[in-house]
Amino acid sequence: MTNISLGFFRQFAPSITPGTYPSDNPESRELTSAIQTFADGFVEIAAEYTPSDGGLAEQFNKSTGVPVSAADLTWSYASVLTAAAARAGSNHASWGAQGLTVPTICVPNPRAQIFVTFNVNATTQLGGMSIPGTRCCIKSVPDQ
Repeated sequence: MTNISLGFFRQFAPSITPGTYPSDNPESRELTSAIQTFADGFVEIAAEYTPSDGGLAEQFNKSTGVPVSAADLTWSYASVLTAAAARAGSNHASWGAQGLTVPTICVPNPRAQIFVTFNVNATTQLGGMSIPGTRCCIKSVPDQ
């Protein structure tokens, strides 16, 4: 545990300090149990609102828990499988994010900006009347 991750762990053990905690350490077991309980709460919400056909939504409404946004995304199912494997204590193969490193400093992308023009052919519906036409939408605002 480092000073960077300390804030996360203090949610579960307010007096914890940076350091290495072997798995057989009582503080480590208590911390692991608290984190598992917290994570299980998320899984319980997902299970409660998963429809009988098993379709998973990308997001849940923060007030009602009702599924919103895109459904049946691969990463939603991969997340469930990963969480179930982790909860069972299984070390499974990576989903492909191997060898990635996190930069020490976040910097804006220094690459050149790209200007894009979208031409959309649209039909406007007004009171049951169709009015065909072409509308042009131009996106050309670079980050400054």
